[in-house]
Amino acid sequence: MTTFEIRSPDGRTTRTGTLSGAAAITPRPPAEPGVLRYDVTAHGAVTLRWTWPAEEAVTLWQATQDSRRNLPTDWGANREVRSVRSAPVATLVDAQDRGLLTISLSSNVRGCDFAVGVNEETAEQLIELTVTDVEGDGFTLRIDLRDQHFAEALRAVTTEWAGELGDRIAPVPDVARQAMYSTWYSDHQHVSAESVERHARASATYGTEAVIVDDGWQTDDTRRGYAYCGDWEPTSSTFPDMAAHVRRVHELGQRYVLWLAPPLIGVHSKAWEHLQDRTLGFADGEVVAVLDPRYPEVREHLLECCIRPVRDWGVDGLKLDFIDSWARDDVPPAPDGDCASVDEGVERFLQAVTDELRGLRPDVLIEFRQDYVNPRLWQFGTFLRAGDCALDPVENRVRTIDCRLLAGDRAVHSDMLMWHPAASPENVALHFVNALFSTPQVSMEPDALSPDHERVVRHWLGFQRDHADVLLHGVLLPSRPDARYTQVRAVGANETIVAVFTNPVVRVEESCTVLVNGGAEQRLYVEGAAGRPVDLVVSDCSGREVHRETMTAPDVWAVDVPVGGLARIVLD
Repeated sequence: MTTFEIRSPDGRTTRTGTLSGAAAITPRPPAEPGVLRYDVTAHGAVTLRWTWPAEEAVTLWQATQDSRRNLPTDWGANREVRSVRSAPVATLVDAQDRGLLTISLSSNVRGCDFAVGVNEETAEQLIELTVTDVEGDGFTLRIDLRDQHFAEALRAVTTEWAGELGDRIAPVPDVARQAMYSTWYSDHQHVSAESVERHARASATYGTEAVIVDDGWQTDDTRRGYAYCGDWEPTSSTFPDMAAHVRRVHELGQRYVLWLAPPLIGVHSKAWEHLQDRTLGFADGEVVAVLDPRYPEVREHLLECCIRPVRDWGVDGLKLDFIDSWARDDVPPAPDGDCASVDEGVERFLQAVTDELRGLRPDVLIEFRQDYVNPRLWQFGTFLRAGDCALDPVENRVRTIDCRLLAGDRAVHSDMLMWHPAASPENVALHFVNALFSTPQVSMEPDALSPDHERVVRHWLGFQRDHADVLLHGVLLPSRPDARYTQVRAVGANETIVAVFTNPVVRVEESCTVLVNGGAEQRLYVEGAAGRPVDLVVSDCSGREVHRETMTAPDVWAVDVPVGGLARIVLD
């Protein structure tokens, strides 16, 4: 067992950590105050362990789709990180949004158990990281003890990962940041060439740039199962001529993204006969199994299935789903495999797919879904969608913000927006407001919207498009992750946009601030501009102006903003 020292920037707090396993640890000379880095050389699994006081922490922010916001105990804190699930980072956050302790591992870690939890005996945080799979012969542990906003702490981690990966990171086409239409919630598995073309034609008038054709194109079975997955060929009954169909969608001005679930193989597929002994086990009863990517023949089969839609049918990209099905425990041996781990096999497969697809079209689109947030997947995906949360705007807010905080320069999309046909216009607007800091995907029948809903959708899609520089590229500063983000602020070069959810008090300091009301009440309270001339314009959820005035700001003043509406404040 080897020891290493962890010391706070002021030198007042020191702890001794331990490293167990066949490994050596070397501290790097500090490059910046408060950031500690240790290079670990490892041969097999190794464990790093230490405690740290963080009595002001109110939550542990973790890279996981599970949006619970708590301080776990050390006996319940284990989080298994894989290339295809979660990421090796966590930060303890206080009630003022400060990151008290941010821990991360370098981007070459494929697999680890990442545990941060309250130790009941010491009232300190116990950190225990067991690294099991690494690209290369070592990795770096990074500990950030600086006093800063937790989003800045996470941004520093993603910047470091980006530097490590360099030009291996997949380029993000501009269209990946444009609104898209998805067929999933509107059609589910009842999708057809006719319905896709109808959606593409109608959604194009709202400003979408692509249609994502989800599950159903490859099967006549509409029972929401996957027993027929594995061949990835269009069903002749609803997609009789895939290439001609894709051309028609292109003629409507829309890109075409096609859903596949590469890990899954159903017992009713043609491929089952020759690949059934190349699986990791069943995933759904005994009708759907998970293919084992450690075998070359599995990767070759999946590569052809992924290349065919682009090469032969002309699609513009793939939505690769259920990738985290490859993050399995108790993996059986692969005596004829050529990879040391499942994660290595997954990465070999994804690398082959992206190499081939970029050769066919350099701006190919690849969608991944939360919880595939590991930086290792930056090499392959071009946009990341929040995990499924149908009809749940608050969860969409939490998931899109969580994804943004860890995505680096990846494009982040909302889960598909849907609402009840009889919903109020304000309710429709709140779905967009909660997903404001991401690229929206919409999954409602666009040509069946009521006039009120149509006005709201056009307004918010237009607002997100017109303010994309701030919303998608500005400095993102969300508040109170323990309370599921009470406000979210994006600071751009010329304006700041603040979405207000459960904290109605907003501080205004920049010359131009747009307040977006995502809460349940109209009244917001503004501070920070006392004595300054203010131009105020208020609009409702469909963009219709409802109030305008010029005033001198008091210390705190109340502004009535309709639910789902916005107020533009310009300080002279």
